[in-house]
Amino acid sequence: MALAAIFTTLWGQLTYNPLSGYGMGFPYLTTSGSGLGMGRLSAVGIGNGLPEQPAHSAYLTAMQADFSGYGRTQVLQTPTQRARFGSGSLQNLQMSFARGKGWGFALGLAPQAIQGYQGSVHVQAPIAFRYTEKAEGLLSLAYIQGGIRWRSVGIGYQFGYLWGTYERQRSIQSSAQLLPDFLLTTLRIDGVQHRVGLLWQDSLRSWAVQLSLAYAFQTKLNRDLTYSFQKNFSFTSVLIDTLVRQEATLTYPSVVRGGMSLSKTSWHIGLEGGISTGTRTWGGAGLNPAQGSVSWDMRAGIEWQPDPRSTSFYKRLRYQAGGYIAQMPYTNLRYYGATAGLGWQFPRSPNIIYIAAEYGYAPHPQVRETALQFSVAALFRELWFIPPRID
Repeated sequence: MALAAIFTTLWGQLTYNPLSGYGMGFPYLTTSGSGLGMGRLSAVGIGNGLPEQPAHSAYLTAMQADFSGYGRTQVLQTPTQRARFGSGSLQNLQMSFARGKGWGFALGLAPQAIQGYQGSVHVQAPIAFRYTEKAEGLLSLAYIQGGIRWRSVGIGYQFGYLWGTYERQRSIQSSAQLLPDFLLTTLRIDGVQHRVGLLWQDSLRSWAVQLSLAYAFQTKLNRDLTYSFQKNFSFTSVLIDTLVRQEATLTYPSVVRGGMSLSKTSWHIGLEGGISTGTRTWGGAGLNPAQGSVSWDMRAGIEWQPDPRSTSFYKRLRYQAGGYIAQMPYTNLRYYGATAGLGWQFPRSPNIIYIAAEYGYAPHPQVRETALQFSVAALFRELWFIPPRID
């Protein structure tokens, strides 16, 4: 009876927390260096190529490198749990090579999803026990893309390889146990993704206009799931058993993104949105079944640069602000974010450094999450590997 009560309470806690059913975890919003402080614009961009839009004209006309990294801290709180965790890593790395007028290619790395969760539950009745959970993982994308531009229209194609590892550790320890027991789940996934893009850029009176559309095809990911149990009888007596090992496929949804931007001298304004198809219910031993639903997001950003040629430091700065709202795919949870950033262009140089901050908030009747992130990005535009004709 006591054992049944423990597992009943344990199962209630797992299903009580919507984030525990994500599988691949919290979906991470990809972006580029110049879009960090502008609400994470990723389908429309200001002056540099984007991983979400292979048709962007920036890398078709100049050689450049776009690098960004971040540090992030999050607090997850429920009526019975409170967890704090942090992460930091490469956010985007893209190198572009223009080999002719109106055409070029790029290669890069970008994360598609990130997650990290840890929490604990203490129960006193009907029997005292402690339950903890820790999960972490990362799904990344390595890609190569190419595009061509004819007059005002650009088209592009991206070939990408997705891979990642997701690990979850659950422990349970009753008052009668000296050491806890562990349930260990390791999920490895990989697959090929295809993406196409269409872009229109032209001038409208004194404004430069950009219309963007990108589509990522549905991806079949190979899934290798290992579920193990570790029983600790004592410090020297341990029983480890692999209960389940599954090889199957996981459907990564198709994604459509579109948006527009307006640019005028010192002002840049962008608005975009995206929607992804719902995936089928998935799970496995040690993983809660999760019903994938249609998810979407809306992003907006603005940038102001008083005078890029001014000798005054503050006039060469790029002042950025933006925000977004995202509907999560595996639970009825919406995430809100506000961003702000500064960009500084080197004197007599096209290279730019960006610093951005972001505050995220996910309200929910059962789960509340807040996040604070700081990011640094560098955009270098130089001619590499091509000797100058005139020294």
